[in-house]
Amino acid sequence: MNFIQSIVQNPVKVAVGVLLVALFGTVSLLAMPKQLTPEVQIPTITIRTQWQGASPPEIEKEIVHEQEEQLRGVEGMTKLSSESQYGLGEVTLEFGIGTDMSEALVKVVSRLQQVREYPENADEPTISTTNSSDRAIAWFILGPRVPDGDEIRAFAAEHSDNAELQAALERAAL
Repeated sequence: MNFIQSIVQNPVKVAVGVLLVALFGTVSLLAMPKQLTPEVQIPTITIRTQWQGASPPEIEKEIVHEQEEQLRGVEGMTKLSSESQYGLGEVTLEFGIGTDMSEALVKVVSRLQQVREYPENADEPTISTTNSSDRAIAWFILGPRVPDGDEIRAFAAEHSDNAELQAALERAAL
């Protein structure tokens, strides 16, 4: 009751306190960074093994499958995925947020050493740690736009008074 009584007896102090809390709350709300999608960095380890001249099924059978068998039980791993291309096999392990990556890397290396053997011409696997922010969301490839035949004819019709252009078009048509 003493607390409520002091609030009632000091309305000016209470009003100033409420205004200060509201003012600092507004300032901190405006200063706080906002994002539509927060940046969550997923700890990832990627194992790349090159085998020049090998087809994807060969790489899958001889390299990737063997690596996956050894890496399935790595502690803390949340997702295991792989991809095979011509001359390249890639195994990606994702770990929970907050995982100690140096410890996870040691576990992955020790598991990879248990792979029986790699094909004769295959390179030793390379291990890299990445985050999801290192991966591209989209690739944009820019190149020249090649006009089709109708666009070339329309251009030629617009510039039909140019004798050099007409001669070049006639030569190209032959």
